Amino acid sequence: MNQRPPADPPPGRRLSRREALLAGIVPLLAAATGGCDRPDGGSAAPGPATTTPPASTQAPATGEVRSGLVAFGDFGGGEAQPAVARAMERWAAAHRVDALVTTGDNVYERGEPALFAAQLDQPYAELRRTRPLWATLGNHDVVAGHGAEQLRHLGLPDLPYARSLPGLQLLFLDANRIDDAQAAWLDARLGGPEPALRTVVFHQPAWSCSRHDSSREVDRLWVPIIERHRVPLVLNGHDHNYQRFVSGGGVTYVVTGGGGRALYPVDACAAGAPARVAERVRHHFTAVEVRDGSLAVTAVADDDTVIDRAVIRR
Repeated sequence: MNQRPPADPPPGRRLSRREALLAGIVPLLAAATGGCDRPDGGSAAPGPATTTPPASTQAPATGEVRSGLVAFGDFGGGEAQPAVARAMERWAAAHRVDALVTTGDNVYERGEPALFAAQLDQPYAELRRTRPLWATLGNHDVVAGHGAEQLRHLGLPDLPYARSLPGLQLLFLDANRIDDAQAAWLDARLGGPEPALRTVVFHQPAWSCSRHDSSREVDRLWVPIIERHRVPLVLNGHDHNYQRFVSGGGVTYVVTGGGGRALYPVDACAAGAPARVAERVRHHFTAVEVRDGSLAVTAVADDDTVIDRAVIRR
């Protein structure tokens, strides 16, 4: 690339996505959809939304569902939180759901322990009767120093930590402190003799084209590890919408931040970003069903409309 990199930004200003790409901080991943089916042609939902995904040309997932989960983020105290919670209950009545997984920003505005019952417990009481809630932490959860209290409230250890479902390992990171120690932990876990199907979960996204954009430090420290191990699925939040990207290496990155708070618009992506193959500005959750050799990912709006569907094969 012959283009001269941009000058360093003034102190305190974050690099824009394009500046980071040109400076070589963000790895240039070829646009591709290898390793992941395109979404099907389900009816598009109304709203301030976006691109209609093309019809799938590949076979749907087959075989027994070994386990399942529902993932959601950026929800605590949001106006649409109850509607998304009820939609997850309806999904769980007809599909296998073994765990609830959050992508962070669980308790607004400052992660106050006095709000744990109202924002973490009560909305999901029915779902949690027989299922654990596994969480990562977002910026709102830790801003006042209550992140550890929230994890203890949920019976969880400090981040990073691992959890397993039949056929799937989930690795939870803390993207509020992106560091070499977590990078080493992630690399060691991904290199271990665990299931071939893995999902990495953290808040600030590896890839996003919206209000917050991608995390420069995630792209620098964690994305190369994720790509090298060809992780099937990465779940993030932070931007309050739904986006799905597929890298040239076949890694699927999903932003699922529509769990209840006010929604954010999506933007055009800078050149060099992975292919964004689906986007929706809708309140939603993301369901994952685990089969031998595949993950079926289904994004479901709060009115039960399927807004995206993909099958990731390994």
